[in-house]
Amino acid sequence: MTGNTLSNLTLCLMVITLNYAFSDVDNNRAKQPEADVWDTFLGTLKNRGLAVLDWEIEPTRQEILIAYFKTKIDMGVSNGRTSLPPMLMDYTSRLPQEMRQRLKKYATDALEADPRNGAAAKFLAVEAAPSSYDTPSDTAWHFLEKAATLVPNDVEVCYLAYEKAGIDSLYFDKAVLALERLFARHREGDSPSLYVWIHRICYDHFHVSTRPNEFYKGLENDAPLRERWKTVMGQIQTVLEERLTQKPEDWDAVRMLSEIHEALGNHEAVQAVLNTAQLVFEKRLAQAPKDWNALNGLVNIHERLGNHALAYEYKVKTDPTLAWVGQVLPDFPPTLDITGKPIRLADYRGKVVLLDFWAVWCGPCVGEIPNIKSVYAKYHDRGFEVIGVSLDEEESVLQEFISEHQLPWQHIFEGERWQGQLVRKYGVRGIPAPFLLDREGNVISVNARGDLLEELVATEIERSAE
Repeated sequence: MTGNTLSNLTLCLMVITLNYAFSDVDNNRAKQPEADVWDTFLGTLKNRGLAVLDWEIEPTRQEILIAYFKTKIDMGVSNGRTSLPPMLMDYTSRLPQEMRQRLKKYATDALEADPRNGAAAKFLAVEAAPSSYDTPSDTAWHFLEKAATLVPNDVEVCYLAYEKAGIDSLYFDKAVLALERLFARHREGDSPSLYVWIHRICYDHFHVSTRPNEFYKGLENDAPLRERWKTVMGQIQTVLEERLTQKPEDWDAVRMLSEIHEALGNHEAVQAVLNTAQLVFEKRLAQAPKDWNALNGLVNIHERLGNHALAYEYKVKTDPTLAWVGQVLPDFPPTLDITGKPIRLADYRGKVVLLDFWAVWCGPCVGEIPNIKSVYAKYHDRGFEVIGVSLDEEESVLQEFISEHQLPWQHIFEGERWQGQLVRKYGVRGIPAPFLLDREGNVISVNARGDLLEELVATEIERSAE
C-alpha cells in the first residue's frame, strides 16, 4: 500500500467517524463535500461558537476542517467569488493557533504556485487582519488589496477592508474605496442583503470602530475625498430609505438615516425622519401598548429631540423595574428557597441586599457571578447579602451550578421562567436584573453590575456606618 493511498484511507475513516462525507479523492484534491463541513461544525457549537473567545477543537476534527479549507482554497475563484465559508472573518481568529498556521502556510504556498488564486489571497487577507482594534499591518493591507483584485465579486472583502480602515480615521481613502467597491460589487440576490452590510458598517460597534458619518464629519472642507464620501453617503442613505419603505418600524434604520442626514448637514431631513418614525411607533403602540420595539424607538426619538422627561416615561414602559428606583420594594408573596426554607425580604431589613434575577442559561448572568461572589466575600461581614431568583426551568440544573460554583447565598426557584410570580410582581422583562436595596429596603439601582455593584455597595455600607 502506497503512502498516498494510506493517507487518503485514513482521512476517509476520520470523515466517516465524524459523520461527514466527502466524494472521491482525485489527484490528492478532495471534491466538493456532500454536506458543508464548516456549517456542520458551527452547528455543534453553543451559540454557533460565539459563546467563547477561542475554540478548543479536538485533533481529529481539526484535520477534517483543515482538509475542508484546503479544498476550498484549491477551488480558487468561480464567477468572481470563492467558496470559502461566509463571514469567515468572524471566526478565523478563534481557530487554534497551530491550525491557523498550517492553513496560512497552505494558502501562502497555493498563492505562490498560482498568483491568480483569489481564494488563497482572501484567506490570507482574513488571517492577517487583526481581530481587535489594532492597526492592520502592511501585510494585511497587501492581501486585502490583492483579494479585492482577484475576487472581483466578493463583497465580504470590501466589508473587511472597511472594518480594518475603521480602526483609524487616518484611513479616509481606504475606507471610502472599500465602500465604493462594496456598492459596485453587490448584486441583487447576494447574501446577505445590502442593508445587512450597511447595518453592520453603521451599527456594529463590536467590529467597526468608525462609522461612515464619523469619517465624513472628520474631513476638511477642501479635502479631495469629500465628494467621493458624499456620493457614498448618498448611496447609504438610499439603502436606508428603501429599508424604511419596506419596514418603517426599523429603529436601527431610522437612527442610521438620521445620523447620515446630520453628518451631511441636512437638519430638516433629520427632523423629518424622526417625526415620521414617531408617528409610526405611536400608531404601533395604539395597536399593541407593550410593543418593545415601538417603546424603545420612542425612547430614542425623544432623547434625540431633547424631550428627556417623555423619553424617561417610555423607558419605564420598556423596563418597568426602573419605576422601583427610590421606592421600598414590597415583600415577596409566600415563597420558599430551594432548600424548602421560607424566605422573606422582611428578614433582610437592616442589610444591604442584592436581589438578583438570573438564570444558568443566561450568558451575561453567569458572567457576572464571579463579580457578585467577590463583592459578597468582601462585604458580607459588614452587612451585604444576596438573594438569587432563578428563571431556569430545571431545578437540577440550578442546583448543579450552585454546587459547582459554591454560591453561598439563598436561592429561589419557581420553574416558570417569565411567568414566575416574582418576575411578574417586580416587572422583570430581561435578565440579568439586579435590584440593589439599602438597609431600609429602598431600591438603590436596578443595574448594579460590574464595577458599579461594588461602588454602590461600598457607598451604602459606609453611609450606614456613619
